[in-house]
Amino acid sequence: MRIHHSTNRNWYKRFFEYKEDFVTRPPYQRKVVWSRKKKQALMDSLFRRYYIPKLVVREVRLADNRTVNEIVDGQQRITTVQDFFDNQYPLPKSLQDISKDLAGKYYKDLDTEIRKFIDKSLKYQADVIKNIDQPSSVEHQLIATDIFWRLQQGETLNYMEIAHAQLSSLTRNFIVKYSDDLTFDYTKYEPIDSNPDKMPFFKLLNVDNDRMKHLQFMARFILIENANGYADLSDKKISEFIDDEKKEDGIGNYSFENKPIAIEVRKNLKAFYDIFKDDPMLDDTNGIKELSIEYFIISVYMIIRHLRMYYILDESTQLMMREFIYDFHKRWKTYDETTDNDMLTFCNRRQQGENDLEVRDMIMRQIFFQYLKDKNFELKEKDQQRAFSELQRILIYRKGKGHCQACLREGKTEKDARVSWSKYQADHVIPHSKGGQTHIDNGELLCTYHNLSKGAKTN
Repeated sequence: MRIHHSTNRNWYKRFFEYKEDFVTRPPYQRKVVWSRKKKQALMDSLFRRYYIPKLVVREVRLADNRTVNEIVDGQQRITTVQDFFDNQYPLPKSLQDISKDLAGKYYKDLDTEIRKFIDKSLKYQADVIKNIDQPSSVEHQLIATDIFWRLQQGETLNYMEIAHAQLSSLTRNFIVKYSDDLTFDYTKYEPIDSNPDKMPFFKLLNVDNDRMKHLQFMARFILIENANGYADLSDKKISEFIDDEKKEDGIGNYSFENKPIAIEVRKNLKAFYDIFKDDPMLDDTNGIKELSIEYFIISVYMIIRHLRMYYILDESTQLMMREFIYDFHKRWKTYDETTDNDMLTFCNRRQQGENDLEVRDMIMRQIFFQYLKDKNFELKEKDQQRAFSELQRILIYRKGKGHCQACLREGKTEKDARVSWSKYQADHVIPHSKGGQTHIDNGELLCTYHNLSKGAKTN
C-alpha cells in the first residue's frame, strides 16, 4: 500500500465554521482538555507567527462524495481555535506589546478589521494522509493508529492510555464501553462526548478519570474474574491481557461482553453500586470519600464478589455491608501500628500482586465476619444447586400437568397454556438470586416466553 501525503494546507477558521468536516477525537485517542492558560499561549504564538508544528490529518471517505478530516495529531491545536471563535476565552494579555486592541479581548469584541485579519492571515499548516481512507478497514485503522503512536513517542503516556488505542482488542472495547466517559459512533464515524453505557458504579468513586483511572479499575476487575479470584493485577498483566485479545475483526466488536467473566464483572459492579447508591455524600460532582484509594476499592470489590457468590444480598445485608465498610475505613485510617497488626499488614500489602490481593482479602473478610458476629447478624446462604435436576424437572412438569402456570394466571385456557416437554422451562417461584431453593416446592412450569420475561421477579 502506498500512502500519499498532501502538504501545506492552511486551515484556521474553517475548523469552527465547518466542524462537521473534522473528527477531532478519533477512537484511538483520549480526550485531553487544555487549560485556558495553555490555549492562550498557543494564540500568542499564532499572532507572533512563531513556529507551530504541522497538523497531521487523515482523509477518511464516508461515501463516494463525502470525506472527513480525521485529526491524527493536533487535537488540542484545533479545539483551541474552535473555542476561541466560540468566545469561550479571551486572547492573552501578553499580546499587549503587539496591540492593546488584542490583549484580553474575546473574538466577538474585536474590531471588524482585526477579525478579518485573523480569518485570513492566521494559519495552521497540515500534512494530509490519503490512501488509508476506509473507516471500516481494519488495516487502514491500524496504520492510522500506528502513525498516531509514533507521533506521541515524546509524550509521557501511561500504559492505560496506550492500551486505549488498541482498537482491535475485544477486552479493550469492553473496558472502554463500560468505564469510559466517552464513546465513538463507527457508523457515523464521529466521536460522542458522553457514554450511556458507562456503569453507575463509577459514580461512587472519589477518583477522577483524567488519566483513564476508571478504565484501569475495570481492567483489574476483569483480571480477577478471568482468574476466578486472586490474580496478578499489575500494569504489565493488564497490557498483556488487552494485547492478547486483538482480533482481525476487532474494531467496533463488542462481543467480549457476552463472555461469562464480562457478565460476572457487570453483576458484581451492579451489586457494589446497589450497596452504596443511597449514600447522602453522592451528588453530581462528588463520589464517596471512603472510596478514594485504589487498593482499598479493589478489596471492597473482592468481599462483595464473595458475598454475591454465596449469600443473599437483600436490603438488610446491603445496609450491614455498607456500615461495615465505613467502620473498616475508619479503623484503617486511625489504627495504632503498635497494636493493630491486621491493619498494619493490610496497609503493607497495598501492591497489585496476586499474593497482596489474597492477604488483603483474607484480612477484610475475617474482620467482616467478626463484625457480623458482634452485631448478631446472620447472612442468608444461597442454595448452591442452581439448576433443577432431570428428576426435579419431570416432577415439576407433572405437577403442572403440562400447562404454563403464568398463562393460566392470565386467564388462558388449558389448551392455550399447553407446553410441550421440549419447550418447557422449570422456573424458580422465588428466584434463586433472592434465596429461592432449588426443590420442586419452589419450582413451576413456565413457557419460554414467561420464563424469559420474568427475569428476577417473584410471581
